[in-house]
Amino acid sequence: MTAGHIAGFYHALFCLRDADGYPTGTARELANGETTHAHKLIAPVEASALTFERESATFRGGQQILGRRQLGISEIGAFEITLSAFDEAFHALISGSAVDTSIASANSVTTPNALHADPPQGMLLLTLGFQTTAGVNKYITYAYPNVQISEAAAGAASQDGGENPLPTRYTVTVSGAERTFFGLPYSATDLGAASDLFVRYVTAKPISVTTFKAGVGATSFTLGCRPVSGEHAGARNVWTKNGVNAHSEVTGVNTATGAVTINAAADGDVFVSVFETEFQSI
Repeated sequence: MTAGHIAGFYHALFCLRDADGYPTGTARELANGETTHAHKLIAPVEASALTFERESATFRGGQQILGRRQLGISEIGAFEITLSAFDEAFHALISGSAVDTSIASANSVTTPNALHADPPQGMLLLTLGFQTTAGVNKYITYAYPNVQISEAAAGAASQDGGENPLPTRYTVTVSGAERTFFGLPYSATDLGAASDLFVRYVTAKPISVTTFKAGVGATSFTLGCRPVSGEHAGARNVWTKNGVNAHSEVTGVNTATGAVTINAAADGDVFVSVFETEFQSI
């Protein structure tokens, strides 16, 4: 078992999710033969804590409290994430809008899409620093498999200097999910939960996510950045196919090119790769 201290905010990733709860990177729907990757947010600053309220019943009689019992969660609070930069690609993903360069081809136009009542659902991964009680530096990722994100405030202006005078803030609304960001249902893990709001994942290096929807007979796909390890036996990198552990389906991982070789796939097979990386370009 791992125990340790948490400090620092290193990376944040966002993926869209499909109707089956799989991460779909920057694509709302994946075509057969298509590969997509988590979007890495630019310069995260902080995220407030997820809070939830629990309903309880108090048993009282004879002028004394006889007992109390929890009755489950009655409210899930939204939380905020702050970025030091405005990220057009991230904004378009979470708002269901697009970046328009047709109005002026040398420039770009975006909209908050604030009147859109139902923003896209996605997954949010926040990677923090973690040091074990033995003094080993690692990372801990809070992975929320079902969120909607919208701008918390927009259009502020200031002449202030200093640190991050005009950051961008977003509100994260969290819902439960039956499938984890690994592609595995909670029920197929040893977590002892049928569904939940997030998982904590402790790793030696930061992580990223690539999803591949196979065409018939496909034998390879490429990760979005270089993995730090070519391991594919289930120790450091996680591979799933159609919601089931698929380490035996992976036959090789190239740490220089990011190429992953697999046994010949069937049309529409969904491979999810959660791998350790330093985010080096391929």
